[in-house]
Amino acid sequence: MPKMTSGPARAWHPGMTTVSKEDIKHMRPKQRNKYRRLGFTWAEIKKIDRAIGQGQPTLTLKTSAGQVTLSLPPQR
Repeated sequence: MPKMTSGPARAWHPGMTTVSKEDIKHMRPKQRNKYRRLGFTWAEIKKIDRAIGQGQPTLTLKTSAGQVTLSLPPQR
């Protein structure tokens, strides 16, 4: 049966409704994947990315597991 979409079929995940990988500009894909494996949502990863872009050394996030303080890598 032929493909019904005009472009490549991409997997859709519930956490990707408002933020996509393309929105993340200041961290490398390896860093992004590390935070994703640790269980952060895409919205939280975007906040981390924004803090890295602003040059902040640490960031405190309120997650479902409670407050998490992260020490951030320098901006590349």
